[in-house]
Amino acid sequence: MRRSLTRTTAAAAALALVLSPLGQSPALAEDNRPPDRPETSTLTARGEACSTDPDDPTLLNQTTLTLGALIADPDTETVSQQVKAQFEWGLEGAGEPLGSSDSVYTSQAPGGPPVSHSVTARDLPEEVLVGYRARGHDTRAWGEWSDRCWIEISTSKPAAPPTVTSDDYPADNRFHGAPGQPGDFTFDANGVDDAVAFYYGLDGVCTTRVEADVPGGSATVSITPTRDGPRGLHARSVDAYGNSSACERVYEFLVAPHADPVAYFPLDEGGDSTAHDSMVRGRTAEGAGAIDWARGRAGTRGGTSRLEGASVVTSDGHLRTEGPVVDTSGAFTVTAWVRLDDADEDAVAVSQDGEHVSGFQLGYDAHERRWAFRQTSADDVDAAFDRQVLSREAAETGAWTRLLATHDPAEDRIDLYVDGVHQGGADHASAWNAGGAFAIGGGTGQGGSVLGWPGAVDDVIVWERVLTDEALVDSSTGRSEVWEYANRPVVQEGVWLLDEYDGPAAADSTDHGLDATLHGDPATVWDATYSETRFAPAVVLDGALAEHFRTDGAAVRTDRSFTASTEVRLDDGAADAVALSQSGEHTSGFALGYDADSRRWIFETASEDADGGGAHRVLSDTFAVTGRWVHILGVYDHTVGTLELYVDGQLAGTTTREGSWHADGDVVIGGAGRAGGVERAWTGALGLAQVHQGVALRQDMAHIRFGRPPV
Repeated sequence: MRRSLTRTTAAAAALALVLSPLGQSPALAEDNRPPDRPETSTLTARGEACSTDPDDPTLLNQTTLTLGALIADPDTETVSQQVKAQFEWGLEGAGEPLGSSDSVYTSQAPGGPPVSHSVTARDLPEEVLVGYRARGHDTRAWGEWSDRCWIEISTSKPAAPPTVTSDDYPADNRFHGAPGQPGDFTFDANGVDDAVAFYYGLDGVCTTRVEADVPGGSATVSITPTRDGPRGLHARSVDAYGNSSACERVYEFLVAPHADPVAYFPLDEGGDSTAHDSMVRGRTAEGAGAIDWARGRAGTRGGTSRLEGASVVTSDGHLRTEGPVVDTSGAFTVTAWVRLDDADEDAVAVSQDGEHVSGFQLGYDAHERRWAFRQTSADDVDAAFDRQVLSREAAETGAWTRLLATHDPAEDRIDLYVDGVHQGGADHASAWNAGGAFAIGGGTGQGGSVLGWPGAVDDVIVWERVLTDEALVDSSTGRSEVWEYANRPVVQEGVWLLDEYDGPAAADSTDHGLDATLHGDPATVWDATYSETRFAPAVVLDGALAEHFRTDGAAVRTDRSFTASTEVRLDDGAADAVALSQSGEHTSGFALGYDADSRRWIFETASEDADGGGAHRVLSDTFAVTGRWVHILGVYDHTVGTLELYVDGQLAGTTTREGSWHADGDVVIGGAGRAGGVERAWTGALGLAQVHQGVALRQDMAHIRFGRPPV
């Protein structure tokens, strides 16, 4: 009997274990704690947070909603639990709910976070107050209900989009403003009393939101057109529930094209003592004192890119017009390429005279050793230049630098850019009009002192407006005006066709005159193959013998924007190889060629002039193929700090570059040059090696590929 009783007791215990929820023992089931009361901060309706204030419910625009909550069970401190949520919803003050729904059971792991549960509530009533709440269940017991969350639903859309007005860009069928010039636009609710916001955009989109000052009120925003011509402003009204009117064209206006410069002195004369203004017929700047002409930064002479004689040297004199070229009390921009040769004294590259002092001066501050744009508050003999913007970094001598300055009377502000990079601004609410001569290479300082420019000036341009620093879709480059004048034009600083039949050197076909001496066997190098790109003779170099060409001096400034390119045929892919470089003391400033580890084309710039230093590198997105002619081109954009690599005219890779330095050594064709020799010598064929100052863009590629000056 005792054995039978024991068997019966064991069977009952086993059955109890099976019937106990989740396989827990009866003792554990008796100790069960129900799920915690859900926090209202975890409850949501269509992802919107809970509002426990019936006077400020969550406003929604759908009658089918997903309700969500986090449910936590205290017993999961030690064991896993199956937990579900129950939601119910109903009208304010009603005894019975409109509906309820349970989620599925979900396992909450021991020590794990609360589990998210959700259900769908359908056919909810509109424009009445609805409350919802949630509680949890752990298969044995219900937890407490949460507090109620309150919502209100409406699906009625606003009847009309907003109306728009603008004093800056009025809808009067006349041209106003310009690309890059902002204007204020005011949106009105157009009789829609519950409109709380507007979405707007130019030419077919309504994506930018602005809040109305009060429901049914208005809002004023600043919008900057990016191109000229007819523009359409689209907009829609949105109510507090999120309902929206249709996105419609609500306003049309005309944007004027950019105004041309009021004065432009290319300074490409190359002789005499007179410079001609390309914008105003008959206006000239006459030499005062001794002036000379030198190789410039930009210039076109004789129908091609020729820089010799394309800048004026004003060390002992300056150029002056008979009268002013711009009203210095109004909006204006002035820019020039400058080369400073002596940094010991204050210097002025461009100015316009008042009666006692210059109305503005663009130049150099010797005390701070920085580039400067300055103005005075009054035309007095003892007036100090109390409105001044200085460059962030010290001015560099002997290098062409693009200075650009603006005066914006609408903002009472002056600004300075160096090589396209904004240096800062200063308040200037007391501008006055300097009605005297426009001067290149000099200016009038405090007490009537005369300041000169120890160096050269090139490409001086003046506008009676503020140039934009925002990208413009209708420009030829797709970049900002400030960027364009810092990185364009792209000028040839070295072009080696490599199509000679014999001789000691490869000729530079530009007026720079940097012929490249051959270090190799003329019998095997010259006319050894044929370029399949240009159908012209090309050279073949033996990397094992480190055959290469080398100039006597640098071609480009590697700390400014530049472009390097060559057509190559790689015959040995087993080792790194450089087709074109410019030497520093210890390493190359840039190298364009092939990386053996990745088997890709590469464009790199060294981080510093040091042995074994780091480099910024961009690799092509496709593998290099040996035995095939390819055109490779690298671009350094100093303004935005990027490196780009193009293969056969297609962008193949890009990366960022921080910092820059000038490799002032020789150009090496066929290796990575440095003062001590050549590394990573090229094995294969080369043709048409080129270096340009400035940023080459896609539209320049065809010209560069065939050795023509970019337009």
